[in-house]
Amino acid sequence: MNPRQRRGVFFLVVTSILAVAVFVGVLYYVRTVSSQVGPMVTVLQLNRSVDALEPVDEDMLDRVRVPERWVPDTAVRSADDADGLVAATSFDKGSLLQSGMLIERPGVQPGFREVAIIVDAETGVAGKVEPGDHVDIIATMEGAKDEKPVSRVWVSNVLVLEVGIPRTVEASDSLEMRSGLPVTFALSTEDALTLAYVESFSVKMRLALRGAGDEDMLPEQQRVYDGAIPKSEG
Repeated sequence: MNPRQRRGVFFLVVTSILAVAVFVGVLYYVRTVSSQVGPMVTVLQLNRSVDALEPVDEDMLDRVRVPERWVPDTAVRSADDADGLVAATSFDKGSLLQSGMLIERPGVQPGFREVAIIVDAETGVAGKVEPGDHVDIIATMEGAKDEKPVSRVWVSNVLVLEVGIPRTVEASDSLEMRSGLPVTFALSTEDALTLAYVESFSVKMRLALRGAGDEDMLPEQQRVYDGAIPKSEG
C-alpha cells in the first residue's frame, strides 16, 4: 500500500468515526429532549374567536399535538365532549379548549323559554349589552284618562342569550324607520307573557344593564315611577 492509499484509508476511518460520533450525539440529544418533553398527545384548540354563550361545534376546533406534560387535566380531547355546549365567556383564537370553558346553554331548562324581541338600538342596547349579561327590562306605558304615564321595571334580572345584527324596522308609534336590534332572553313563562304585553303596548322600552354579580331582585316599591317627586324622609 503506497502512501496515498494509506492517507485515503486514514481519512475514511476518521470520517467514519466522526459520522458515528455525530449519530450518537444526535441520538443522545433526541433522547434527552424526549425525556424532558415526554410523549405527545392530541388536544383541541379554537381556530377562531368565540363569543360568550356561542355554541362550540367541531368546525371551530383544530386538533394539535402537544407534549402531554404541558396539557392540563381539564383539556378537552374529543369534539364530542363539546357537543351541545356553549362558551362560558369570550375566548380568543388559539385558546386550548378546556372543560371549564364550556357550559350548558342557559335558558333551556324546564320552565324557561327563549324569547326574542326587537329593541331600539340606541335607547335599548347602545352596543353595551352582550350575551351572558343580565338586564332589567324597563318600559313606559301611557296612563289612563287624566293619569300620568308610568315607567316600570316589568321584568328584573333577565339573562341575555343572544344579541343579533342591527336591522331597520318601523317604529311602533309612527311610520318612521329606526334601527332595531333582535335580543333573545331566557324567561320564565310568566315573565315571557309580561314581556309580550310590554312589547305590544309600551310607548318606549329600554334595557338596563346590571353590574357583574348583581342578582338582587328589585322590591316592588322601587320598580315604578309615575313622575311624582319622592317625599323626603324625616
